[in-house]
Amino acid sequence: MTITVGIVNYNTKEDLKNCLYSILHNPPDCNYSIWVVDNNSSDGSQELLRGFEKGRIRYILNKENKGFGSACNQIARKVDSTYLLFLNADVLVSDGAINRMISFMDEHTEVGLSSGKLLNSDGTIQLSCRQFPTIIKVLFGRDSMLRRIFPDNPISRDYMFSHLNYNEVQFPDWIRGAVLFIRTDLFKEVNGFDEQFFLYLEDTDLCLRLTKNGYKIAYIPDVIFYHKLGASTKQRKLQTRLIHNISMFYYLKKHFKYNYPILFLILVALFLRLSFLIGIEIIKRTKR
Repeated sequence: MTITVGIVNYNTKEDLKNCLYSILHNPPDCNYSIWVVDNNSSDGSQELLRGFEKGRIRYILNKENKGFGSACNQIARKVDSTYLLFLNADVLVSDGAINRMISFMDEHTEVGLSSGKLLNSDGTIQLSCRQFPTIIKVLFGRDSMLRRIFPDNPISRDYMFSHLNYNEVQFPDWIRGAVLFIRTDLFKEVNGFDEQFFLYLEDTDLCLRLTKNGYKIAYIPDVIFYHKLGASTKQRKLQTRLIHNISMFYYLKKHFKYNYPILFLILVALFLRLSFLIGIEIIKRTKR
């Protein structure tokens, strides 16, 4: 039994350091390795990685940022471990978390990918389980104008599983990619992440492809991780809004095979959604 912990980093040096030490202080009871891909950071992250004892942390220093999914695929091509655990650099591993994930996946061969309970630093829960997106659900998404107008509407509730019992094992459509645990051979079998997604929706797309291949997606409540939530993307909030909408358009185009008139209407809808989100952000900045 072996496991590879893979981390993708971009300008989050302090978070990366905390993440790495949380793994080293709470390692699994099996052979494991830690791989970090740095996507051309300029904040000293690469110097941090070079400072670790040789062989303790293995790393790839990219000269350009090709995105999250591409970096994870780089790691997968380097290893032949039993399992892959992909972590965001702003995640902290709790005692026994990795061992529990291994045990769960060993016991549930029907599960292709799993994740645990994500907590904020104050111990409050992050709602990480979702339904697969459709254009209607996207229009009622977490930050959408329609959800602000109708905050407790049934479409938003269903899409975000807002009433899900996070204290029980669940099998949602997909799980947010801050923590993703998958069998290495299965990850390679489905060709890893789709690298057309630079950032966002690559986790959704992977879960959908696994589901189509007959596997379940599992949420495990007694596996605890602390997640800072958006450490690198908060630095470029307006840019990431744009990237998210581009990824959403590609996801809908890829999986729903809409004709060109429908795709044009989706583009218009996503443009209006993006304009609304940018407007809200500009108002916030003006007030500050």
